[in-house]
Amino acid sequence: MKKYNKIWLGVLAVAFSMYSCNSIFDVDSERILKPDDHSIASPEEAIYGNAGVLSKLSKLSGQYVLLGELRADLMDITENAGIYLKEINNFEFAADNPYVDSKSYYEVINACNYVIQKIDTSIVIEAEKVMYREYAAIKGIRAWTYMQLALNYGKVIYYEDPLLTLSDAEKQYPEYAFDELADVLIADLLPWKEYELPEAISLSDNIQSSKLFFPVNMLLGDLYLWKGLYEEAAMAYHELMVEENLYTSTMRYMRWLTEDQVFNFNSWYSNWFTQIFDLNSSENISLMAASTEFGDGSLMDSLTMYKYEIMPSEPAINNWNRQTYYESKNMITEGDMRGYPGSYRDFSMASGSTTELGNVIIKYSDLTGDNSKAIIVYRIATLYLRYAEAVNRAGKPNLAFAVLKHGLSPQVMATDSIVPRHEKYSSYTDSTGTFLTYTNFNENIFENNGGIHARGSGNVSTIPAYRIPVLPTLTDSIEYVEDLLLDEMALELAFEGNRFHDLMRIAIRRNDPSYLAQKVAQKHAANAAAIESKLQDMNNWYIQR
Repeated sequence: MKKYNKIWLGVLAVAFSMYSCNSIFDVDSERILKPDDHSIASPEEAIYGNAGVLSKLSKLSGQYVLLGELRADLMDITENAGIYLKEINNFEFAADNPYVDSKSYYEVINACNYVIQKIDTSIVIEAEKVMYREYAAIKGIRAWTYMQLALNYGKVIYYEDPLLTLSDAEKQYPEYAFDELADVLIADLLPWKEYELPEAISLSDNIQSSKLFFPVNMLLGDLYLWKGLYEEAAMAYHELMVEENLYTSTMRYMRWLTEDQVFNFNSWYSNWFTQIFDLNSSENISLMAASTEFGDGSLMDSLTMYKYEIMPSEPAINNWNRQTYYESKNMITEGDMRGYPGSYRDFSMASGSTTELGNVIIKYSDLTGDNSKAIIVYRIATLYLRYAEAVNRAGKPNLAFAVLKHGLSPQVMATDSIVPRHEKYSSYTDSTGTFLTYTNFNENIFENNGGIHARGSGNVSTIPAYRIPVLPTLTDSIEYVEDLLLDEMALELAFEGNRFHDLMRIAIRRNDPSYLAQKVAQKHAANAAAIESKLQDMNNWYIQR
């Protein structure tokens, strides 16, 4: 426990100064809940506790993105990068690097523990236990934070009561690796998955307050996915899709302008993919948000644009460029538009440019508004790609591939040549079938479900060349589709904080460290062999302090 003494001392300080805001954006409120206060006995009182938790959570946003992306293959450092970013990029972590300090995670957990302990869930108003929403939401934040700790550091110290005294900090607590932790978190979350997220916190910039929390079914899906419980993961993800009416809108496609069967490479239209990265986008499921009251914008916007310390890697750009864009079967061009101009722009080519910028990540440019800033944690495409990963490993590669090529609409799911009967039905005859619960997309909301690959690569649903080839075994087909899905995650979700853990998950599943090591080493032109050798040892995937 000695190595955690500094962590606990920092956490103890939080216990006496956690809640000081009427909303997440009002940092000067005099309403303060202290450790010896009475219980939280109304939704109004819960607002203050939730706001304190969310304020702590928002401080993890930079760590979340940088540890998830800069250690992976899609984000790279520029010549302007500071020493701390260079350390992350090279898997060399000094003791004073603020981006790898685990104390901030435990501060969030301690804040959650405090609110969970204080909330009186027995309160009933108009026959409803009104505090259950807040209780479930804070449990979700605690579970997500524990997951991040385990994925980044390998093990966590697990505790459920707030640390309020030195004697609390000196107690012995269990230490869990991820697999053990996942079992604990699943059991803790399952009773709360039916409850809607709170909507009472006052926010500006039109951010829906429910998006400041993590849906329990999303968390359960992720935990099951890491555990290898693929049908359970698919069930959880599907429940969230149905409950929240979530579909991959065709309105998010990017298209080249064409004139007389010729591409106009000077312009594009339907540039709505970039609108995903607005604070109030309907695509977003969960955000980490904070105030810009004191003039501070997003750290990621600063690092990508104003300070220009990080940029797209060469492998990321090459991945977008080697895709094929289909206007039609016979009218094609190179590239996936979610790269350029959807996720990055080449500012060195800008007319009249006087800056030293080159390829600039733009996904964070619109996530700082007049009064608030945010980082996207979960969005609809993340949900569908993880659903596809789950059903693929559950033995349904054609269903998973349909997420990419066609979208899971009622019409697609009724077409046996796209999704064969044995992949979608629990029982069937030559003419009828009964959908598995998690393959039923017959509700009207799914009429507009589109293929995710089409968001940047045109009309792929009509193209025979974009398909699963005939392979010797089902295992071969599953691994082929899994590679496609990982590739699609790079095309769609680049720079959003997921990548290193996505690589980890598949490499662990295949018991093949080189799957991660080789991909990450590609961006290290000067020392690729050394980085690959280091990452062949899975212990080096975790931050050693």
